[in-house]
Amino acid sequence: MSVKDTLPLAVRRLVRLAGTGSPAAFVRAARREHELRRAEDELESGLRGDGPIVVGPFTGEVGYELLYWRPFVLRLLRTHRVEPGRVTVVGRGGSGAWYRPAAASFRDVFELVAPERVRDVASRREFGSPKQWEADELDREIVARLAPDGATVVHPRFMYWRSRFLWQGLRDPAEAGACGDYDDLPRSPLPAALEALLPDGYVAVKAYFNECIPETAESRDALAETVAAVASEARVVLLSTPVAVDTHGDLADAAGAVAVGEALDPVHNLAQQAEIVARARALVSTYGGFSYLGPFLGVPTVALSGAVEDNPNHERVLREVRPAAPFARVPLEAAAVVEALQA
Repeated sequence: MSVKDTLPLAVRRLVRLAGTGSPAAFVRAARREHELRRAEDELESGLRGDGPIVVGPFTGEVGYELLYWRPFVLRLLRTHRVEPGRVTVVGRGGSGAWYRPAAASFRDVFELVAPERVRDVASRREFGSPKQWEADELDREIVARLAPDGATVVHPRFMYWRSRFLWQGLRDPAEAGACGDYDDLPRSPLPAALEALLPDGYVAVKAYFNECIPETAESRDALAETVAAVASEARVVLLSTPVAVDTHGDLADAAGAVAVGEALDPVHNLAQQAEIVARARALVSTYGGFSYLGPFLGVPTVALSGAVEDNPNHERVLREVRPAAPFARVPLEAAAVVEALQA
């Protein structure tokens, strides 16, 4: 796959902008498209060479990593037949390990900068979004510390500008498979102390607040009631994030559940949570990026939805690329969740 596979869509978007009667918007978009094409040409030249390649840093949401960034990177490296030994993936929370075997090495953002700084920089990014539409001060600093002179950098902006047609509904979700490789996630070992906390036959639960389930007293009570109901039917391992890198707060403890948040290594917490999900008999999670881990790990998943509508295109992409994965989306009601787990 060329990084420019979606250019016809980009051209059509420019044509639509030209018809809006906003010359300034058209000029900005045309300039950005020209700059992006030039950067893509340079990227492809570097991929065809034999020098080192740095992929990232990716500091975005886990859902975007699973549905768009990781598939984009895997397809790009394989299409250009890049030797894994040339590639270093820069992720956060241990997610760099998810790019094996296409990449031989990985480094973690949290080893280089404090999680609080990642959160603060994300909140100040351009375009009113924490997404990495362009390389910013943090990205440039991390790359400068890791990349030797002459290294080719695959920055997430290439994915965001090109894959946006999928989540914006401008491209059929059925075409997602043409944009990337949707491999199963590789497994990772767990520290012995963390592994010892896991009971047999457990259900992994990730109860957090986001745009789908905003944090209110009512939603907090509903999540706690739901976790308690699941714990009455099965052993529960409650997952929470030990470092705050976004505004999504977790339910960190609940009656009847084994809480492992404090036992997670902050630098590898995302990879460790994924491995705990991989060993579970089911995953119950707030609907959002974390709930997508289940389908990529072969674990039946129940995703909890609140009253707030979200972008439906992400779920459509998920169901297209993992069509056989048991993935049930249910309202945030204890009875509904228990019923879905028993189905």
